[in-house]
Amino acid sequence: MSEVSEKIKQKLVLLPDSPGVYIMKNSGGKIIYVGKAKILKNRVRSYFSGTPVDVKTRELVTKIADFEYILTKTEEQALVLESNLIKKHRPKYNISLKDDKKYPFIKITINEPFPRMFVTRDLQKDNSRYFGPYTDARAMKQTLRLMQWIFPLRTCKRKFKDDKQIFQRACMNYQLGKCFAPCIGKIKKEDYSKIITNAINFLNGRNKQVVDNLHIEMKEKSQQMQFEEAAKIRDRIEDIQKLNRARNMYFTDEKNRDVIGIYREDKQAAVAVLKILSGKLLNKEIYSLDNVEGSRLSEQMEAFLKQYYSQKTKNLPFRILLQIKPDDYKTINRWLRNKLIIPQRGEKKILITIAKENAFNYLEEQKLKYLRKSNRTIYPIKELKDKLSLKKLPRKMICLDISTIQGSDTVSSLVFFENGKPKKKNYRHFIIKTVVGQDDFACLAETMQRYLKKIEEQEKPDLIIIDGGKGQLSSAYKILGGMKISGIEMISLAKRLEEVYVPGSKQSIILPRSSAALRILINLRDEAHRFAITFHRKKRGKRTLQSELDKIKGVGISTRFLLLKEFGSVKNLKKSSVEDMMHIKGIGRKTAEKILAELK
Repeated sequence: MSEVSEKIKQKLVLLPDSPGVYIMKNSGGKIIYVGKAKILKNRVRSYFSGTPVDVKTRELVTKIADFEYILTKTEEQALVLESNLIKKHRPKYNISLKDDKKYPFIKITINEPFPRMFVTRDLQKDNSRYFGPYTDARAMKQTLRLMQWIFPLRTCKRKFKDDKQIFQRACMNYQLGKCFAPCIGKIKKEDYSKIITNAINFLNGRNKQVVDNLHIEMKEKSQQMQFEEAAKIRDRIEDIQKLNRARNMYFTDEKNRDVIGIYREDKQAAVAVLKILSGKLLNKEIYSLDNVEGSRLSEQMEAFLKQYYSQKTKNLPFRILLQIKPDDYKTINRWLRNKLIIPQRGEKKILITIAKENAFNYLEEQKLKYLRKSNRTIYPIKELKDKLSLKKLPRKMICLDISTIQGSDTVSSLVFFENGKPKKKNYRHFIIKTVVGQDDFACLAETMQRYLKKIEEQEKPDLIIIDGGKGQLSSAYKILGGMKISGIEMISLAKRLEEVYVPGSKQSIILPRSSAALRILINLRDEAHRFAITFHRKKRGKRTLQSELDKIKGVGISTRFLLLKEFGSVKNLKKSSVEDMMHIKGIGRKTAEKILAELK
């Protein structure tokens, strides 16, 4: 290791004051990180001087055995080179965008005499036009089906060079009106080219231009007395206009925009790109990011922009709306020809919110897939989210309970469920230290504050369940709000009717008795109660349970505990009646009479 360190020191001295890309390698010569720099000397040296701020960089530095660098003329060139190297080598410590090629594209083979239109996942450098990627395959298929009626382009693999009849008969698409059958000479190459142009404009969102072209073509057909053909074109115009009315219009200038939102949770991150073409929201793309642990949102946004637009700089939209400024904003914006904006209010800010919601929903769907594969109790969790309008899946839930007898030996318990099942190693119990007497609200406050102050990020619950009604929930919610911890939701479960209360709502939510979501809430509460009572019994020990009750035959530990919990002391118990005692579960008239007789 010392020899390698000396080697690195020698290289650090020779680093130039130029922009470029640096490539970090481990002891096996494998590339583990790629970065770009405005001044290579300063950037690379920073890794080996002082202590890196974040955990990820500290770990990276311990793995670096060697590094190389490539000089570039400008920082923008370094940015493009960095993106290409990350895509090629996929280094362990780089945030990387999952490859677009797994998503489908609509391909138009403009390099053929009569271009075809079909779906493909294979991107090739063959001078064809590719539209996408479409992360929503269903929406893409709907778009393609619609286009086959409006722009009847061929989809077959027949090969021919001109518009003369080469084949004896056309396929079924010609009979259905979904192809003009150039294979049997039913359409001239010039007319077919007009359809191709309109189809490309349509996929680019330039619908007004398509309609204008079709109007001109319709008039030409009418002047040539081809009224049947003119009527078909009129029908296509009406179909496009209907589609325009159905789509949401966000801008009136008919320019293209990308709206980018990002959401991160735990070790996962997703980016949503809303494609606004000619002022209309026409497509959504979703991407997941790898190796995001320990990185900031701004760092993730920079990594995404560099990799997403690395092959698209020649065909950028009019504006790119971002949720958050990327690191090195000036360089990125200059590289993208000053098209970046970060909206602060209005319709553009709403669009950013929509994009972020789409990224969030993607991660929720990924969790659902994982849970199903793991055979976990996913349906109660999903039902909880839907029925209670929670913001995210409550995969991690905790429930609190207080246990005391007349304000003495007060303890609290906390049980932890993950994916609908108990995770007992995360259970906690607390001896209440600051509360004198019986005050459940104060005990609850102490428990929450002690637990949430020390909790690790990976154990942070998605949902806290309080045993009680609206009052208990309101008090607990104020405590949570005062701690300023984000990402945790709270509800309460009232025991009498098993009603669920959510913050900000006066009305309770009644879940059906057959509901799996209600059962999981009841299980949590009962488990918290059991855990609290068990701990309380242990704590009180002989001091609490050794009394005159011990001398009564047939009265076990559980019964003695319940009696003392209800009446507080043997003295109060002696003053009670048989009927008072019978209110306790498991104690009948004969037992009550026997206990009182023995005590008196």
